[in-house]
Amino acid sequence: MSRLNKILFGFWILSLAALVFVVVAFGIDPIEMERKDVKNTVAIIETHENFVSESPKVEEPVVKKMVEPEPDPVIVKDSIRFAMLGDVLLHLRLAQYKDFSSSFATVTPLMQSYDYLLANQESPPVGNKYALSGYPKFSSPPHIIRDLQNAGVDMVNLANNHTVDKGEGGIRTIFENLAKYNMPYAGAYKSKEDASAQRILEFGSIKIGVLGYTYGTNGLYLPKGSPFIVNYIQEEKMTADIKALRGLVDVVVVSMHWGPEYTVSESDYQRHHAKVLNKAGADIIFGSHPHVLQPYKKIKNDAGHETHVFYSLGNYFSTILTVPNTMVGGIGSFEITKEGETVTIGKPQFDATATLLDKDGVYRVYPLADVEARAVQNLGWVKKVLGEGVTVH
Repeated sequence: MSRLNKILFGFWILSLAALVFVVVAFGIDPIEMERKDVKNTVAIIETHENFVSESPKVEEPVVKKMVEPEPDPVIVKDSIRFAMLGDVLLHLRLAQYKDFSSSFATVTPLMQSYDYLLANQESPPVGNKYALSGYPKFSSPPHIIRDLQNAGVDMVNLANNHTVDKGEGGIRTIFENLAKYNMPYAGAYKSKEDASAQRILEFGSIKIGVLGYTYGTNGLYLPKGSPFIVNYIQEEKMTADIKALRGLVDVVVVSMHWGPEYTVSESDYQRHHAKVLNKAGADIIFGSHPHVLQPYKKIKNDAGHETHVFYSLGNYFSTILTVPNTMVGGIGSFEITKEGETVTIGKPQFDATATLLDKDGVYRVYPLADVEARAVQNLGWVKKVLGEGVTVH
């Protein structure tokens, strides 16, 4: 061993001896010293964590989003006036007119004032294929359809006792002539498919279904196997038709050809069938056939359903000269309103008319209020027949 190494080794031995002396002299455990160092380190860390956790938190600013209020729901409101005029029954003296526009000229503004106007076209418009004729088996010129349409009529009812006056061929001709003028119809049909095509009219949000029925066809019936159909007053059929239509529309309108002729009061038969229609869900009934006016009534069943009934609108354009009151008739109408899902039928109105023979030999229809001095009856008589539930003009 070199002299330098001997010196270094001796220094190491002295250092070790000094360490042993200190440990023995002061009772210090070197392992415990290491443990204390570890504990002190942990304590320092915990103190730092506590300091951090106890420091006041700085909250981040909350950004509030501007929420726009939802717009109020748009409630649609639609209102129309729906109307029907009485019998158009052309006796031979009228059937020979080459043009009917003059006969309707004075009432055309009135007829066009309604949003929709029905008419009971009682005499078959088949004069282009069958000789013109009056009572008892009618044949009228087809241009009556054109001139009614030009005056304001929007649809015709074909369910009446003269529909089959000219047999199956006559009905075929009726439909051909209606198609020529694009005139809608109800009450009689070209086929089962045509009959099943429900007559639903739309006016904005308002939907109206139209049906028509007759008590009979004067003992004349279509042959078996005929494609044509005439709606007869049969309780089961009417009830089924109305219920099938009820869920598709807001208002059900029924044209009823019924009741005794020339009587200004409705019969038990009419009242009975009005109740049947009311129970089935009909909302409006327009009556025809008596040829004179009959009362307006509003009936209500146990379930609370209301039906407005004009038992007879009288004649609108006809000349049954032997019964003077047949020369007074008119147009019944209602205001139908739908607001949201709420439908109301109100303001029943009757615009009375009179058919008069003018000096030029032409029969014309006039507002009764304008010709009371010439007519067989006045507005007071009309109000008395119709009753207090309807406004008469």
